[in-house]
Amino acid sequence: MSETDDSFHKRLAERTGELQSREDYDWSRASSVAWLEERVRLWPRDWGNELRGVLIYGDFKAPASTVGYPSLGITVLPEKQENTIVQGPRMVLEATVSVKERSVPGLDDAVTRINLLLGSYTLREWGNASCGWWSWLTHDTGGGVIGKPLDETLEKSAASVLQMSEGVRARVASALFWVREPRNMFPSIYRSDTLRIFSAYWNAFECLVEAVCVFQPRKMPSRSEKQVMIDEFFRQRGGKITAENVQDCFREIVDPGFRGKARHALEVCFGSEAASKYYEECFAQGMQSLSAIRNAINHGDIDAENPKELIRVSARQSRLWMIVWRMFGQFIPFAAPVDPEATT
Repeated sequence: MSETDDSFHKRLAERTGELQSREDYDWSRASSVAWLEERVRLWPRDWGNELRGVLIYGDFKAPASTVGYPSLGITVLPEKQENTIVQGPRMVLEATVSVKERSVPGLDDAVTRINLLLGSYTLREWGNASCGWWSWLTHDTGGGVIGKPLDETLEKSAASVLQMSEGVRARVASALFWVREPRNMFPSIYRSDTLRIFSAYWNAFECLVEAVCVFQPRKMPSRSEKQVMIDEFFRQRGGKITAENVQDCFREIVDPGFRGKARHALEVCFGSEAASKYYEECFAQGMQSLSAIRNAINHGDIDAENPKELIRVSARQSRLWMIVWRMFGQFIPFAAPVDPEATT
């Protein structure tokens, strides 16, 4: 390893540790943020205060000449770009975006303006023309895997689903659809699929929870049993009745809804200890809980192409992936992953 490589990895490790300590990030998120900061360090000096080489692609015609958007600081060149990382769209154009500073906040600001431009185009076309963008500095080259070939070993897994009762089979099949559908094909790795995958995996989680509840219905407490639980709930809180306590009591005891189903399904699949950990990751970690991130995606609280936001989602996605794949392992015979963080 060269001295330059050694220096780079040392700096990356030190910054990752600093972010874990100062920002309380887990390793995955901290290392991704540190990597983004390193990409800013690689910003070519001859670009000045510009983000160059931005590729804008879509099913549209090329402009007759250079198009400038002064208020957005964006310039789009008219020449069609050939042999780029972007494969498939009818048109690929190069654009330059001015930045206030060569930094992560500077990139955030540039990303916002690019998204506003393409969002305005989508509005004008009433959503009928596809478009997007890619930049080496923000998107890198993506990632992907060329999978193993189809073979006879798949039959046992697929056939096992056919043997399930109708109510369970339909929900497991739906879960299989959601984990298959959102990921980009290898030629489309320039497109971000982070938010689609997270939302789809949560949909798969909901399907699997419902499948477990059909397979082994949960026992519902009687009215008198609920009252005992309510009395105990407030006794543990010193008899205080606050708006927050009332909401928590209703959600946990009176009408737990999907959370109640999820707790039951996780306990059936993994036992009480591991289920408690998974339940906490899903619902009880504030804005970092898996359900909160899914809701933030659905409600527009996450900037879909902001690199730092995507890093936050991706860092938590690995835990959702683990839960979903291990739940699949309770229904379908395949090499399900082992979770080193689970207690059972």
